Amino acid sequence: MTTLLCAAIAATNAVAAQPSVTVYATRIDDARDAIPASVSIIGAADIESSGARDLPDLLKKKAGIDVHSMNGNPILASMAMRGFGDNAFGRMKVVLDGEELNNVDMNAPNLTRIPLGRVTRIEVIRGPSPVLYGDGAIAGTVNVVTDCADYGQKTKIEARAGSQNTFGGMLQTKGGVEDEGLQYGASYDYRRSGGYRDRSAWNMHTANAAFRKNFENGSTAGFKANYQNAFYELPGSLTYHQWKHGRKSANNRDDWTRQWSYGFGADSKLKLGEDRWLHLDGTFSHQHRRARMAAWGTDTAYDAYAYSLSPRYVDENDIFGFGSKFTIGADFRYDSYTDDPFAGRANRFGRTRGALFAMEEFYLTDTLSAIAGVRVEEIYNRWVRRDGSGTEDGNDVMADFELGLVYRPVEGLKTYVKGTRFHRSAFCDELNYTRSGKFLDPETGTSFDIGAEWTGPGGFSMDVNGYGMAMEDEIFFDPLMAPYGYNRNSPAKTRRIGMDAGLSWRQEGLAEASLRYGVVKADFDGGRYDGCEVPYVPNHRIRLETGVWVWSDLEVKGGYSYTSSQYPSGDFANDSEKLPAYSLFDAGVYYSPSWASGWKASFTIDNLFDRNYCDYAGVGYYYPACGRSFLFTLSCEF
Repeated sequence: MTTLLCAAIAATNAVAAQPSVTVYATRIDDARDAIPASVSIIGAADIESSGARDLPDLLKKKAGIDVHSMNGNPILASMAMRGFGDNAFGRMKVVLDGEELNNVDMNAPNLTRIPLGRVTRIEVIRGPSPVLYGDGAIAGTVNVVTDCADYGQKTKIEARAGSQNTFGGMLQTKGGVEDEGLQYGASYDYRRSGGYRDRSAWNMHTANAAFRKNFENGSTAGFKANYQNAFYELPGSLTYHQWKHGRKSANNRDDWTRQWSYGFGADSKLKLGEDRWLHLDGTFSHQHRRARMAAWGTDTAYDAYAYSLSPRYVDENDIFGFGSKFTIGADFRYDSYTDDPFAGRANRFGRTRGALFAMEEFYLTDTLSAIAGVRVEEIYNRWVRRDGSGTEDGNDVMADFELGLVYRPVEGLKTYVKGTRFHRSAFCDELNYTRSGKFLDPETGTSFDIGAEWTGPGGFSMDVNGYGMAMEDEIFFDPLMAPYGYNRNSPAKTRRIGMDAGLSWRQEGLAEASLRYGVVKADFDGGRYDGCEVPYVPNHRIRLETGVWVWSDLEVKGGYSYTSSQYPSGDFANDSEKLPAYSLFDAGVYYSPSWASGWKASFTIDNLFDRNYCDYAGVGYYYPACGRSFLFTLSCEF
């Protein structure tokens, strides 16, 4: 859970100084060039100029993350990284102002709960971070911060309208009283769309509020609240013929989901002494979903409650004259989940997670530092079944570690190596999909990362990261076997070898360009499917963006995305024909008139050439992605 401090922290010592750079909000306020991992930071200015419609769109275009939005619906968006396919979102952590958004069941984190207008900064950490983030932090971590950057009073009004009967608006305000150290922020966002396909409409109301007290010695205390109410229709999957000849059609005429959620969070950062800090964060959230599946004859309500508490102690004092940052902490989380058919008894599930972790960052010289961390986590699961079969429970104790070196030979250049051991617990609704009916053990694996990041003169930057990952017992949910009560392909040994790279250049008022490329080989290592590719994983992804300022007030942008072919979901034996590769183009115009301070307008087009492709597909069923769409946005900040 993230502390929500927006200021930079610098620490130096006489012999081996910790690098004096801008701090970004990891759980322990680490500097970017101190982390042995590939890190991308997307600031508020980057978000505003991106033309992204929502957080899923932004991560897809700016961070090189695979984002799947079933039926073009952002509420159903899910993320994937590093060669993970089905349920890849379970191997990524999403953290919003200290709150972990990952669910205990097989539902992806709700990214639309995060309106872009409130975001100060987004940090994407590629690769495992199990010591600080724990269970499931395998492929990467997305950390979102929505704090106010200053005390200045600002209010923003935004209106949107576009294709598919899409429209919406946003109102936000933020400010503070500097003499009192008080900051506040609040926003309300409304969006709705008729949807690209028949029977695929959706709408949502999202509200957020925050309050913070900053003390003169650097201590802080804050409180946040959130609420969302959303509704969406479910047109269902199509056959291959329908996809090719009627991609807007719907097979399910009366399926829908209503969901709402609310939550609260509190955090504090207490200065105990010179460079000694105590962090204490806590969150509570409640999610409710009602799903009507007329095609299956079901009408079910789901309720999920989550409680978390995390104390952490950070000491940045020298050890024997060498720079040091030592962290020790604990995480406690309890998840309660109930599915309640309207004509039957409920299933009830509870998961308790408790963890202790410690990390040492030791600065051997001004340019070389070593990182070592360990985490011990205990996970207790308990199911009470509606069918009278009794109670099932299980207890697991897992140990994770990280070892890394970071070398900064010249200013602006970071090189690193890191080895990691990690784990992930099964979702509650896949726990007992084994032939024996017993709970699946947690996934475990190891990884190795090597890479470099460089920020040079003239607006240039570059990063490259190579990695290898081996998992002993990866869990694959197989919907074809669910009626039989087990999963034929879990657990399975897998291996992944890949590389992520990026190159960018920007000269404000002149032009900009960026390129991201990812390649991965993900396959099964032994067993029934030895040598087969992991399904639903493209081997190559490319994202290219360019922009030119026609004049100082007007920028024109273009983007190109390429996704290579991949086997459909569930095709473990690679028997089916691959989903074809596809290329997408997008464009945008952004106008900020100098003669009308605070006003901005943009017009964006996605899937410019109306490509017919599948965002999600399994063996014999297809979910077409959104065709050509456009959006006009007008905003005023005062």
